[in-house]
Amino acid sequence: MSTLRPLGPDDVEQAWALGRLAFGGDPASRPPERPSAATALGEFDDRGRLVATSALHPYEQWWGGRRVPMGGVASVAVHPDARGRGAGRRIVKALLPLMAERGHAVSVLFPTAIGLYRPLGWEVVGSLDDTRIPVRDLRAAGEPEDVFVHTAVQADVKTVHALYEWLGVTSAGLLTRDGPMFPNGPQDVLTHDVVALAETGSGAPMGYATYDRGRGYGPDSSLRVWELVSRSGEAGAALLRSLASWDSVVESVLWRGPTDELALSLGKPVPPPERVQPWMLRIVDAVAAVAARGFAPSTSVDVSFALVDPDVARHDGAWRLTVDDGRGQLERIDRRTDLPLLHVRGLALLYAGAADTGLLLRVGLLDRPLPTLDAAFAGPRPRLLDSF
Repeated sequence: MSTLRPLGPDDVEQAWALGRLAFGGDPASRPPERPSAATALGEFDDRGRLVATSALHPYEQWWGGRRVPMGGVASVAVHPDARGRGAGRRIVKALLPLMAERGHAVSVLFPTAIGLYRPLGWEVVGSLDDTRIPVRDLRAAGEPEDVFVHTAVQADVKTVHALYEWLGVTSAGLLTRDGPMFPNGPQDVLTHDVVALAETGSGAPMGYATYDRGRGYGPDSSLRVWELVSRSGEAGAALLRSLASWDSVVESVLWRGPTDELALSLGKPVPPPERVQPWMLRIVDAVAAVAARGFAPSTSVDVSFALVDPDVARHDGAWRLTVDDGRGQLERIDRRTDLPLLHVRGLALLYAGAADTGLLLRVGLLDRPLPTLDAAFAGPRPRLLDSF
């Protein structure tokens, strides 16, 4: 008979050994200090061995220009002896009531096995990829005018964070990078080798790039570009050319994150990613998730549907979604008519702006056309620039 319970200080060594076994860590390494805000669960077999773990991290994401509490699922590991017996499903499913109790309206995870999480209501809505690009190709971005790049210092930290928050408000899915999982707050940006800040001639901040130099020089060396944020094409071009200036000593940049904007700036096609890391979203509390996020101010929606969620009983039933003046509300209604059926995975895709109702119809996550939902959740494609 297995036992599932929160992990404590006495379980650190077992949890670390299981994680190392599951993910191929260095046997000589020592357990890192777990963030105090994180909660870990473990399943123990009848001999007291730890055979499965999961962890919950409290974050917030930007959705529709507003902060939405999010539960980040991490460190899901199952011992070989327990695989195929439902341990993975149990250890992840146990996080759902814990997230609801702590006010996490949505949840995100980076899967190693999509097939484990999809039946539990998570769905792929984005990808945090690594793409290798010849550094010389970045020069094709053009000649910027009246934008200058310099290395940020301590006094620029708040400016860089404000630029990141601007991106968060105007896009979808980014972490807010504050709160208990970011104890150092904006200061963490200075852990990178270089933070390049782009400003106009009058000193107005227009963008930044963060990257690490890596080792060596020549054909096998590269820059590790973590992110590039720009408020204008001129700022983006200036930052890209600052990266291209390394072409005498490095061959490539390893670019993290979306490349759609980059592709519009270069004269050559961007290569395909060399590493693909999908991320999945789940709606934990549909009422809270709708109330917390922002919507387009010009959108007015009034639509009803029945939500299907095999693992969160309070979601099952009939709902009315109204959106007006940038706010949304989801309220339960009596199921007096035959309503369209929307699966919770489909709701996650719509919420993130990762799919439309036509796609949901084609894959069976919606049972009849309901285009009003497209208008409700229309917005930018989701992105994440942090993994956990």
